[in-house]
Amino acid sequence: MKKDSLVIEGKDSNLIMNWAKDSQNLISVLPNVVSVEGNTFIKFHFTRMLFFSFESKFRIEKSNIENKVIEYNLVDPKLNKFEILFITEGQKRVRISISYFGDKEWIVGNALRKMLTEIERGIEKELSKLEVTPQAEDYSHKLAKISYLSKLIIKSKLVDSESVKVPQGGLVDYLEQVMAQYSQYPVIYVSGTGSSTFRVLFINGDLKGIYVLDNDKEYFGDEEILNKLYGEFKVNIYVMITPKILEVLR
Repeated sequence: MKKDSLVIEGKDSNLIMNWAKDSQNLISVLPNVVSVEGNTFIKFHFTRMLFFSFESKFRIEKSNIENKVIEYNLVDPKLNKFEILFITEGQKRVRISISYFGDKEWIVGNALRKMLTEIERGIEKELSKLEVTPQAEDYSHKLAKISYLSKLIIKSKLVDSESVKVPQGGLVDYLEQVMAQYSQYPVIYVSGTGSSTFRVLFINGDLKGIYVLDNDKEYFGDEEILNKLYGEFKVNIYVMITPKILEVLR
């Protein structure tokens, strides 16, 4: 077996993992590729010292996808195999590792570092487009405006709608669960209506906006008020695939 790995630090882990979940993203940046057949097969050609080479066609198997781990297995007819792992080690730290098991390891193993470097370069290039911090502002007051909410909802995807009974002090825990469940999305908007109303906006894992209407009084950006809300709420959860969309909303 030959193995190599690298760590990407300082970039949003959720954005990296979202990139890694699309096999086309991975296929498009791998070096030593001779041909590709959709998302199913990829053919590699490796050389060393000009005289020695190894070529084979591998089936792409996305065998394990979780919030914190994404695994690809590339297997050829002789059961030679690449194992490519993306592992979240923190909010801004992802480890990428590649292992090769099989024939001509002394040839293929020499190419693992280049494969890792090209994957890293592909991620950096994509994140330079997506990982743009929307205006450095508090969105709390915008969440109070129906006109802004209408635009926000139109540009978002509704992923869940449910009735939730929240004990006093339990709303923050519920919101943390929502964050964990939809952590692959850089933008999450949660609205709840009941005896009170709350609207919360998360961008790249950070709380960027809070609006609460309770007993006819409005609260903006007040995290403490969330702990005081309780009762039964109709909750809607919306997501966006990129925070850049927020830049065009006014």
